[in-house]
Amino acid sequence: MTDYLRTVTLGAFTWKNKERITLLFEHIRKQGWGRLFLHFLLLSFCLNFPMTLVMSRLTPFELYSRLYGENFKSTLPEAAQVFFNNSIADGSINGFNLFMIENSYGVNVLLPMLGMVFGLTLIIQAVFYLSAVFFLGISRMNAFKLSFRDRMGLALFSSTLPVLAASLFGLFLPTVHVILFYFAVIFIIFQRNGLYNEQ
Repeated sequence: MTDYLRTVTLGAFTWKNKERITLLFEHIRKQGWGRLFLHFLLLSFCLNFPMTLVMSRLTPFELYSRLYGENFKSTLPEAAQVFFNNSIADGSINGFNLFMIENSYGVNVLLPMLGMVFGLTLIIQAVFYLSAVFFLGISRMNAFKLSFRDRMGLALFSSTLPVLAASLFGLFLPTVHVILFYFAVIFIIFQRNGLYNEQ
């Protein structure tokens, strides 16, 4: 566990010092695939947090309205509009929210949607890191070649500070923080990659 925390610290706080970058790669080589996967999941949780927070704070009516892109009531078929107007507290929005909460909105609607968003985040993260590792391999074709695990470790452990900063930014502009995170990670990993030479 101590080696893992040292690797995370080196990955977060190493900038242009070649000795520290060499030390970072030494620590990355000590990490197994399990710890790399654990760090990948932690990064994904952090990146997904702002979107989870925004979705969980929406009322049922707001969530449905955003999903349909307009006023939820106007998208309902006629029979459902009649039910909505007659059965749910005279058709009020608060009545709809109360009706949904009483009928397990959290378990039946919100949790599956949060799970789908997290699953989508995992897929996007996996594609991003695999692409980054592939292009790191291409960029090192004329230099000392790094193994797949070294390149993946560099990409993952270099993402710690950017993901924390992006998550804070995401509290104000969710989803935009994902794009900024990827730009920051690309810059950092290619900068560190360029400074590393095998001793």
